[in-house]
Amino acid sequence: MRIDEGLFVAIHGVDQWITLRGVEQSNPALLIVGGPGAAFSRMAPFFAPWERDFTLVQWDQPGAGATQAKNGDAGTGALTFDRIARDGIAVAEFACRRLRTPKVAVLGISGGSIVALKMVKQRPDPFFAYVGSGQIVDWARQEPLSYAMVVAQARGAGNQAAVDELTKLGPPPYPDVAADAVKSKYANVLTPAEQAAFAALDPSDRAALTAPPAGARYVAPDLPLLDVPATAMAAYAKLRSELVEFDARTLGLDFDVPMFFFQGDSDAFTVASLVSAYWADIRAPRKEMQLVEGGGHSAVFVREQFLALLDRFVRPLAPMR
Repeated sequence: MRIDEGLFVAIHGVDQWITLRGVEQSNPALLIVGGPGAAFSRMAPFFAPWERDFTLVQWDQPGAGATQAKNGDAGTGALTFDRIARDGIAVAEFACRRLRTPKVAVLGISGGSIVALKMVKQRPDPFFAYVGSGQIVDWARQEPLSYAMVVAQARGAGNQAAVDELTKLGPPPYPDVAADAVKSKYANVLTPAEQAAFAALDPSDRAALTAPPAGARYVAPDLPLLDVPATAMAAYAKLRSELVEFDARTLGLDFDVPMFFFQGDSDAFTVASLVSAYWADIRAPRKEMQLVEGGGHSAVFVREQFLALLDRFVRPLAPMR
C-alpha cells in the first residue's frame, strides 16, 4: 500500500516537518539527513524513482525548510550538531513507529553526514545501516585537499578568472563564512552527470521542483517558501565553529551498524581519498566504500546510479517485518 504523508511532529518541543513517501509501505525505510539549513522534502519529485524500493523519510531539520518557516529562529532554538543529532534520533524513532518497522537506514549528505554519524554512534538501535555521501571526515585536512582540487580543475578548464580568484583567496584555513563561500562556489558546483540528471527529468517533475502542484502532501500548507541558499548559509554560520573543529575519528572507530560510503569520484569538497582512508580505519559489522562515477559533492543527484548502490548494499540488510 502506497504511503504519502506530510505532517508536523513535536520533536523535543519543536514542531518539525516530516514526510513519508513510497509505493509500498512495507519497503525498507530510508531517512535522508541533508546538510544543516538544507531541506530535501520539496525535492520529492526528483527522488520519486527511489520510492519504488524504499519508503523515503524526509526531515526538515531545525533551521531548514518548513520547520524553520513555522518556528523562526526564536521557536527553533539553538543549533548545534549534537542537538540536531538528538532530534534526528527522535525522528528515526517516530518513523519506526509510523511505518511499523524496527529499524530504518540513514543517509547523511554533506553536513548531514556529521549529524548522521553522531546519530548511529549515540543510538545504533533504530538503524540497520548508515550511508554517507559527501562525507565530512576531518575538516582541517579536507579543506586543503579541496582547495588544491578546485585550483587544478580551474587550470585544467582554462578558467583564468577562477584561478585568479582562488589564488587571491589562498589556501585554507579561512577566517570567516565569506571566505569559505568563495571556495565553496567552485567546490560545490554540480558536475555534468548531476546536471544531466536534472535535465532528464520529465517536464512536469521539473516544474514541480519550483512550483509544487496543488495538494502536494510533501509541502507544508500555508507556509512561505524560504530562500534555500540563505537558510543554508544562516545555519552554516551558526555551526561553523563546530564544523571547522570536526574530526570523525574523535567519535571512535567502532560502529554497531553496517557503514557504507557512496562518494562522488569528482567530489571537490570532501575529496574521496580522505573518505577512503577513514573507511579503511573504521570497524563495523560490514563496511563498503563505493565511488559514484561522475558524482561530485552532490553525488545523490546521480540518482539512478546511487539508487543501484542502495539496492545492492543497503536494501538486503533491512529487517524482516
